[in-house]
Amino acid sequence: RLAERAASALRLALVQRVAPHMATIGVHKNGTWAVQKLIDCAEPGEQRRLIVSHLRAFVPQLLLDQLGNYVVQGCLKFGCTAANDESNQFVFDAIHARCLEVAQGRFGARAMRTCLESTSASRLQQKLVAVALVTNAATLATNPNGHLLITWLLDASRFQGRMRVLAHQLAPHLRYLATHKLGAAAIGKLVDQAFEPDARDLILNTLFFNPDPSVLDDVLADHVQGVQVVLRVLQGSAIGDAEKARIADRVRSALDSYRRSSGSGTTNAAMQRLSDLVASTLAHSQPVYPPAMPSVAHRVSATSPVQQDVMPTAHHFMQTQQPLGFHPTNSGAMSFPASHTQSQPMMMPRYGGMVGANQPMPPFYPMPQQMGTNNGMYMPMYPPVSDPVPVSDESSTPHGSINP
Repeated sequence: RLAERAASALRLALVQRVAPHMATIGVHKNGTWAVQKLIDCAEPGEQRRLIVSHLRAFVPQLLLDQLGNYVVQGCLKFGCTAANDESNQFVFDAIHARCLEVAQGRFGARAMRTCLESTSASRLQQKLVAVALVTNAATLATNPNGHLLITWLLDASRFQGRMRVLAHQLAPHLRYLATHKLGAAAIGKLVDQAFEPDARDLILNTLFFNPDPSVLDDVLADHVQGVQVVLRVLQGSAIGDAEKARIADRVRSALDSYRRSSGSGTTNAAMQRLSDLVASTLAHSQPVYPPAMPSVAHRVSATSPVQQDVMPTAHHFMQTQQPLGFHPTNSGAMSFPASHTQSQPMMMPRYGGMVGANQPMPPFYPMPQQMGTNNGMYMPMYPPVSDPVPVSDESSTPHGSINP
């Protein structure tokens, strides 16, 4: 009551006496209420500057505490537009610096999510935390507390490009994430979406058409989570039927190899369900053939007025030919100019080159130049983690890429 009803000068004197011990009092079951009330009643100016200066060094510890995290959340109402020494920016700076430690704590992860969803948090402050989350995505995706923040980033953050940067971070660890309960949920969100098809393609290529076939073998060996990931891919609505057929053909080969190595048939219910779904997908699939070349009958003189209506002109012929990298069932497939395709080597087929005996080879497209290898998997080269590039959202950048 003294903090609520006291005059400004008396409240300032109270803050001056309490502020040096505010972090210690804030974790006490009785003292935390007094500290929170003092923060709520603090006026802009000297009172808030004292509170910020004495709490700045203890923000990570307070966020991880059952009672102390409410003290930090109370400072959010200081706003982001005030001067730096009396605004809530110190909270997000501490979260960014100690993200991995705070995000794995029971109270820390929930306090972080509350801070990110607060109306007092600016978009730039959310980006600052999003960069730290993407950098530690592989670890947080399998942590019960950190998974809450990865879910927020995927579902609620609304940053354009978030799927893409997360896919690049998670793809090198796919064999471990796809066999983990929480990690498989994150992989499923990346696959079952159509907003950023390049992120989905990266996950699918790494899982099903990896130069190292042991990735898919390890995933299928896990009958609880791994098989469910493959089932979700084949049942998803974001993937075309022709692409599902190629994936099903690859899964069928992996299942046959698994049965031969194990020396037994499919007895697990999940494996049997997967086998039935693969057979059904292949049975209902139709092979996609490339456009036919003009027949000999059409190669006649263009001077004949009768034949001019049926002869394909050069312009018409170029329009009927599909460009390199075009996929008839995926409107988001990439196309490359002729100069690019002639100068770059063909490194990897779109959704692999393993097709049925009676199916044509799918179209090829070159992968980006900056590629590295890690245990036989293609990986892009990233900038150093210690020097993250600021992220951009849908309102500031048309492409909306987030570069951790």
